[in-house]
Amino acid sequence: MAAILFSGAIGPIPVSVVLTESHQSTLGITEQPVENGSKITDHAYVEPKRLTLEFADASAAQTYNTLVRFQESRVPFVVVSGLYVYSNMLIKALKADRDDTFSRILKGSAELQEVIIVETAYAAAEPGSDPTDTGKPGGTKSSKSAAPSKGRAGDAATKARASGPVQRGDSPAKTAPLNTASTPNASSSAVKNTSMLKQMFQ
Repeated sequence: MAAILFSGAIGPIPVSVVLTESHQSTLGITEQPVENGSKITDHAYVEPKRLTLEFADASAAQTYNTLVRFQESRVPFVVVSGLYVYSNMLIKALKADRDDTFSRILKGSAELQEVIIVETAYAAAEPGSDPTDTGKPGGTKSSKSAAPSKGRAGDAATKARASGPVQRGDSPAKTAPLNTASTPNASSSAVKNTSMLKQMFQ
């Protein structure tokens, strides 16, 4: 028999002959260590299917370059093999071997792997609300709070945080005025220092 790959192609690219097929179906089994006894298993999941094909083709350079371009396009495809029909496959790796005897014939292998495709679910907007606001920071059904802005600032501290000068804490930074006048005595200096501290922490 000339080929064991029923479709005779890797994606949309035909090949002259498929020499071997190597199928791999793996189940991922979790193992959690415990204090005494053997490891326990709390979950098992199906890992992506893998298929390795060894093939040969009469048009060495043309077929190889076409396979590389199709691999880089990252378009999932279906493979109909002799044992299983694989969906959503991508070419993970290509390997080509050449020697002086078969320099014009492409002999290589392609490692194919299944990709698991998921879709994002969207929740319906509340009646009367703008659907474009759903999911935005601070919008309807948002799980992220809106960043502070000058327009929403309710006090000077929030406005300072929104404009950037204050990065931490609840109070904006304040600078005490520099007193260059001479101090008549120690008691008056202490009074002034107390007054300055009160201004800073008000």
